[in-house]
Amino acid sequence: MALDQIWKAQLTLVTYGNEFLQQDLNMNDWVNHPIFAQHHLVFRDLASQQLLAQHFRVWLEALKQQGVDKLSLHNSTILDEESNPNPNVELLPYAHFIVSHQGKNKTAWICGHELAEWYTHDHPFTAPSAQQVKLRQEIFWRYPLNEKLTKKVTLDLKVNDWHEIEKYIASEIFNHQCAEDFLEPEQVDLPFYGYELEQSHLDKTVLAIIPTTHQADAAHHLLHRMSALIDFLHSRCNHPYTTQGEILSPEEQINLRNFVKKTDDVFGRLISKIANHYKNIDFDMPMEPYDRTMDVPTASGNLHKTNHSSVIKLVLITVVICILAYYFGL
Repeated sequence: MALDQIWKAQLTLVTYGNEFLQQDLNMNDWVNHPIFAQHHLVFRDLASQQLLAQHFRVWLEALKQQGVDKLSLHNSTILDEESNPNPNVELLPYAHFIVSHQGKNKTAWICGHELAEWYTHDHPFTAPSAQQVKLRQEIFWRYPLNEKLTKKVTLDLKVNDWHEIEKYIASEIFNHQCAEDFLEPEQVDLPFYGYELEQSHLDKTVLAIIPTTHQADAAHHLLHRMSALIDFLHSRCNHPYTTQGEILSPEEQINLRNFVKKTDDVFGRLISKIANHYKNIDFDMPMEPYDRTMDVPTASGNLHKTNHSSVIKLVLITVVICILAYYFGL
């Protein structure tokens, strides 16, 4: 299943939210972040379904008053063995969930929606277009984590070996046959915004998905490359043709779909690691492939040829001297 774009709002809530909780970042500086322009975020309690906060600003301010000092983002596989305690709420199969940290207590905030008792169809209800809400509503449900899940979350926050992560991404993802025709994104050296920049924005201060007050070039670079690769692969799946216009064989299409699934999973895990550790990412960027056609003959190679020529000349001179000596009776 492709990553739902809600991950961008989740990551932004965690990165900017931590700056608000830990560094007193002024909420007015980012409350109008464009990443939230498509979402209406609401916060409820999973057990009681009580409305806790009707906006993320209210949510964050309340968390800070309660003593929460950290937010983190985690892969939803951590919750795979848990059962939903409320049958009136459907928890959505998104790749991530947020955790708020208050001392030793940790609370999950999981996306889902309420189920209407009188609507029994399997597919979601769709109102007439004129009556539809333009903003996409996302409800984050509060779920206190037990000791077992708290340990999993703590383990998930351990320090990463970014050098090994970089090597894995290079060998298993970008050097894969399915990624051969992938072109590096043009904006790879810019901050990762997560939304389309209009021409009018170029001369103004715009907010990236990660606060640019911190040096996080590696995180932005990684988000650009992986996001662009995901788009490329999904486009290739929808139009399974080579650059020469030939359709991919059934086997190649199966391999492509499997690789897309793997890449989505890897990117999902990377997103949570970036959200939690973007200030500390430190790895060497992939080196350019070594091109031997650009080799310049080394001095040692020339020296070897010179020595070889000198030896031949010395042998010939020695032979001539010996012949002359024999001829003159020396």
